[in-house]
Amino acid sequence: MGKSFKFLMWAIILFIVASIVMIVISPYGKHEGFDYKVVKTSIEINKPVEEVYRYIGNSANASKWSVYVDHISPLNTATYPDGTVGSKRRVFCNKDEKGRCWDELITENIPNKTRELELYNYHDFPMTASHLATRQLYEAISINKTRLIFTVYFKDYKPGLIELYKMYLGSFWIKDIFERNMKNIKQNVEKGQ
Repeated sequence: MGKSFKFLMWAIILFIVASIVMIVISPYGKHEGFDYKVVKTSIEINKPVEEVYRYIGNSANASKWSVYVDHISPLNTATYPDGTVGSKRRVFCNKDEKGRCWDELITENIPNKTRELELYNYHDFPMTASHLATRQLYEAISINKTRLIFTVYFKDYKPGLIELYKMYLGSFWIKDIFERNMKNIKQNVEKGQ
């Protein structure tokens, strides 16, 4: 066997082992309370559930709490009020609205309980997957305490191996962004900003 072949074999073995380790430790997987795989993050906020729900439902607040998004522009407010079922919005990562962006459609909204957003129309991402959705869950722990949960998952879709691999890999990045965003949401809501 030549040196090139041996190098190629070791590279393949290393890739397979690294992939297995990544899948095992990935934030994307089964979580209590879900019968499908999700990326899940949560935080407790010392404010009533109504305040947390209202704050996140206002697209204008995204620029205050998101570490990844510069701003969100509602697209059809004449027909669907921001944050309601049927509401569409464009999410921009940059102030000048160039580069990375995507669209969201709110498909479920139960006040003070849950809001689901389907994600689509991605631009300038090095890696994407189709049929992704995110769910915001609001749980009243007490009158003045809320558990906020964010999830990302494939909605009504069985992903292929490549899409699954991308989700396992991308879930580390998603979870990190969600955790930092939630810390900002907690701080802003508790301070009344």
